[in-house]
Amino acid sequence: MRGRSVSCLLPISAAFFLYASGAFTSLPSARRKLSVHRSAEGMCVGNCLQPDGSWKPTGEIEIQGPEEEAMADSVWQAFKSQYTGAAERGIYMDTPVGENDIKYRWRRLRDTFGVSSEEAVEIMETDALPLVIDADYVAKTFNAMVEGSSREKALEIVQRHPGILAAGPDVKGNMLQADVASNAINAARSLSKMFR
Repeated sequence: MRGRSVSCLLPISAAFFLYASGAFTSLPSARRKLSVHRSAEGMCVGNCLQPDGSWKPTGEIEIQGPEEEAMADSVWQAFKSQYTGAAERGIYMDTPVGENDIKYRWRRLRDTFGVSSEEAVEIMETDALPLVIDADYVAKTFNAMVEGSSREKALEIVQRHPGILAAGPDVKGNMLQADVASNAINAARSLSKMFR
C-alpha cells in the first residue's frame, strides 16, 4: 500500500514542478501581445482588465518626474525579488506583469491610497501582491475598506498586510477580522525577519 501512495505522488509532484517552473505559461506571441509601451513622453501605460476578461493597455498615468520614476524602478526591483518567475515571464497566472504594468499599478495604488510615493514604495516592499491585481479591483477593495471603517484604519491594515487587497470589496463587512489578521501577519513577518 505504501508503494502505491508514493507512486501516486510522483505524477502530482511532476505536475507541480512543471507548473512552478513556468512550463504552462502562455506562448511568447501571446506575451508580446500584452507588452506595454509609453504612449507619450511623461506617461506610463499599463494593461487593465477589460469587461470581457481580456487585458489591454488602456491605463495611463502621468510620470511625475525622474525622482518618482526612480521610485517606480525600486518598486519593479522589489516585485522582481518577490515574484521572480512571474517577472521573468511577464505574466502571473493570467495577469500581465511587465515592468510598465507594475509601475502603472504602483502609481494607481499610491493615488488610490492618497499616500506619498515613498510610502507606496514601503507598502510594496512589504508585500507586492497588490501589483498582480487589476488596479480598479484594488481601488474598489480599498474604498470598501474605507466604507467599512475609516481611511486611516484601512490604510493601517494595508500597510501591515498589503495582501488584504486581494480579498475584494466584500472585506467591507469584515474589517475587525481584517485588522486582527493584519496584526498577526505583520507579527509573523517581523519574527521571520529576526531569524534571517
